[in-house]
Amino acid sequence: MKVARTLLYAAVPVVALVLAGLIGAVVVLLTGGHPLEVLQVMLTYNLSSADSIAGVLSRMTPLILSGLAVALSFRAGLFNIGVEGQYLIAAFTASLAGIYLAGLPAVLHLPLTVLAGVAGGALWAWLPAELKVRRGVHEVISTIMLNFIATSLLLWLIGDVFRDPSQAGTTRVRMPEIAATARIPRIHGLAEALGIHLRPSVALDWFFPVALAMALVVYLLLWRTPLGFELRSVGLNPEAARAAGIPVPAVQRRALLLSGALAGLVGMSDLLGYFGYLDIDFPRGYGFTGIAVALLGANHPAGIVLASFLFAFLQRGGLGVQALADVPREVITVMEGVIILTMLITSAVAGRWLRRWERARILAGQERGATGAGGTGSLAAGPQAGRPGEARPRSGGEAQAAAATGEEGHHAGA
Repeated sequence: MKVARTLLYAAVPVVALVLAGLIGAVVVLLTGGHPLEVLQVMLTYNLSSADSIAGVLSRMTPLILSGLAVALSFRAGLFNIGVEGQYLIAAFTASLAGIYLAGLPAVLHLPLTVLAGVAGGALWAWLPAELKVRRGVHEVISTIMLNFIATSLLLWLIGDVFRDPSQAGTTRVRMPEIAATARIPRIHGLAEALGIHLRPSVALDWFFPVALAMALVVYLLLWRTPLGFELRSVGLNPEAARAAGIPVPAVQRRALLLSGALAGLVGMSDLLGYFGYLDIDFPRGYGFTGIAVALLGANHPAGIVLASFLFAFLQRGGLGVQALADVPREVITVMEGVIILTMLITSAVAGRWLRRWERARILAGQERGATGAGGTGSLAAGPQAGRPGEARPRSGGEAQAAAATGEEGHHAGA
């Protein structure tokens, strides 16, 4: 049964991608394009050279980290939709460290700047965590509101309080440059050592292997530590976890804080690598795309890495499609949304099939047990028959079957 369950859920993203591809092909046809031509352009634009592959990997970096941040809260039964605001606040706190700690050696300045970002993300997640634990405020509501607050707060801080004086009188609204000692180096040196030549304009830096390492760390945390066991237990059944002695509120607080800390890493590659400063046009949307990445990756670090590759492939390929295939780039955005929708639908259908299968298996086992008991089973049924009009008490197998399909509460309510 466990193998069947695993295979069924492994097939969910595959089916979702196939359905999304078919729907995307129809959308391309409606725009006057040809689906095979669009696919060929995307493959060529993304995978035809070392530079193009490095471009896809560069786009994967924030998506991996955002997906991990969302998945960590999902595993604890929480929906941290505030990754967007958390990584924006983290970019601001990291900028402060990158600017005002100038003079430190790079071996200290860069880690301290990244840690400042982690602290900023965790701090912004601490607010909904406390509201959830102390007042029962749903994390979806609080994190959505904090996303708006983070965006507006950032615009004010960048535009008024910490605006670069050298940009006065210009239309550029940004903070001062981050010191070179806090910048993330690009990975070109390693590529050259491996015989791979990358153009200087390619933005792949050392935060990509950091993102992969964080995927491994999250896996070890969730499946190899007592804290991970508590997080998953609370996510599966908080009441059972509480009965087992797990402090549910404390675990939920830790989950949101860890999720916020991971969110603090999302914008570091752009901030400390590509741009080197924080402005009002700092890239946005990673937090919401991370939700899709986590869903498609089934909240598993390995799945998240694969899903982030797909979304990075689509996003970068959209540039090539618009330029070379004369198809609107918005078609790619539609495909991303369709992937999420088909993923949700196929997951729901798979869950329903699995519950029916479980119920049928339990009832079949109960019937085989009753048949094996022979006459004893018929005699035992007599006292349980009850008076006319009374419901016969459920046997253990029937109760399990009802619980597997969610029908127990319905039966009691009837």
